[in-house]
Amino acid sequence: MLLRAAPIESRARWLAESAAWLAGATQDRHEALSDATGLSVPMVEWGSRTTLDTIQQDAMLALARKALGGSERAPEPIAMLSVVLAGNVFTASVRGIVVPLLLGVPVLVKASSSETLFPTMIRDALRQVDTRLGAAIDIVAFPGGALDREAALVELAEAVAVYGSDQTLAAMATRLGDTPLIAHGHGVSVAYCGRRALDDARVADTIEGLSLDICAYDQRGCLSPQLVYVQETPHLSARDFARRLADEGLETMSRTLPRGPLPATVGAAQAQWRGIAEVEGTLIRGDTYAVSVRQTRPIRWSPAYRNVTLAPVRGLGDAVRAMKPIGSSLKCVGTDSASIVELQARLIDSRSLSAYACPIGKMQTPALDASADGRPIWYGLLRS
Repeated sequence: MLLRAAPIESRARWLAESAAWLAGATQDRHEALSDATGLSVPMVEWGSRTTLDTIQQDAMLALARKALGGSERAPEPIAMLSVVLAGNVFTASVRGIVVPLLLGVPVLVKASSSETLFPTMIRDALRQVDTRLGAAIDIVAFPGGALDREAALVELAEAVAVYGSDQTLAAMATRLGDTPLIAHGHGVSVAYCGRRALDDARVADTIEGLSLDICAYDQRGCLSPQLVYVQETPHLSARDFARRLADEGLETMSRTLPRGPLPATVGAAQAQWRGIAEVEGTLIRGDTYAVSVRQTRPIRWSPAYRNVTLAPVRGLGDAVRAMKPIGSSLKCVGTDSASIVELQARLIDSRSLSAYACPIGKMQTPALDASADGRPIWYGLLRS
């Protein structure tokens, strides 16, 4: 209640100050995060900076206005939220913690047992800035399936947000009874490169942005594109674009944002994926990446870690039809600025796809108020 008693303008300012404090992490902290996450130090630095840059006071106040509305009787925040984090993208914890606190909701966070450092750094930053803010968050970590601890985690929560696999969501749902579950389950993302994105004036920017989207977090997150639909042109086939993407984009990115070590468990899956890709179509590979060119169906997902498929399509309508089998698992579709309005309209019309459209090059840096799983980011945090 101490947190909620503070004006929302104060909460927004404290959160922005906490993000700025956290952005000043030392090289030692970045190296520790690299060890904890398996990402390279430059990738950790990029992920931290670009995510924390979204925590701006003006952006938070704009989000709060959208969430709370302009009426005199604004919806009341829930009393407490428990959050279960996944460990694949370390910065994914930021919105899951910041948005509830902004709205005056205390959070109890279960960090992934494989990555507790960044959530702990967030908590320490909050406590450094304001005691009321710091008192409204705590971090716990324990192996999944510990029934007594999971029961304690959700006992006082008015809602529970879970980030993780569909199996994790199903297991947690059995513990909750009548407590609402805010589910953020398995997800994948794709991209669409229309003809205008591939013309001579724009193709270099398209390659740069798409390469960043693929390489960010080593393609381990639900916003990482594993499949790119390419509208071929008389001057640029999908195979030609794949070669340029590899040579001018992914190869360059391997030096500026190096990939982390390839886990042994992923190595076998990567070898299998690449072997099939060579048989099915065209495979272009580098030391830390590979691009496959094949038909749109059947969809074959990559093992991530900078392995991506390009699929030729006739146009945007053809691409959206090819996306439909992905259904509710589709989180985001990156595209060129010329196609984004039409793409969003087609995604809405499809009904089976709840993904949102965003510009290529921005897939891995969602705005603070970007939707999540087809719902507002504040879904479940306010009483109706």
